[in-house]
Amino acid sequence: SRLRHLLLTQLAEEPDTVVAVVALADEVPVSSARMELIPGTRFAGLWGGGTVEAWRGRGIYRALVAHRARIAADRGYRYLQVDASDESRPILERLGFAPLTTTTPYVHPVARR
Repeated sequence: SRLRHLLLTQLAEEPDTVVAVVALADEVPVSSARMELIPGTRFAGLWGGGTVEAWRGRGIYRALVAHRARIAADRGYRYLQVDASDESRPILERLGFAPLTTTTPYVHPVARR
């Protein structure tokens, strides 16, 4: 719900900074993703890509990445950043992305009083 609230606020306050894409099959959503465009920079971030399991392996995720990259380029963004999962990494590398670093997510426990 936190991400939903943040995205709705961003769409209301800065609608040109978020692009959402959805792939449909017979008008049923089978894949979606978003892109966040960072104003005043040449960087855009690709986030939240996912495809329904029954539709994986058909190039839909790849097409959504390529589509968002074209949108970013058309808007003057030169660089794309992706925090890729192990499943997405090979697809992104085939599209020409190169890993620059890795991240290690941590969860900090809330202190009890």
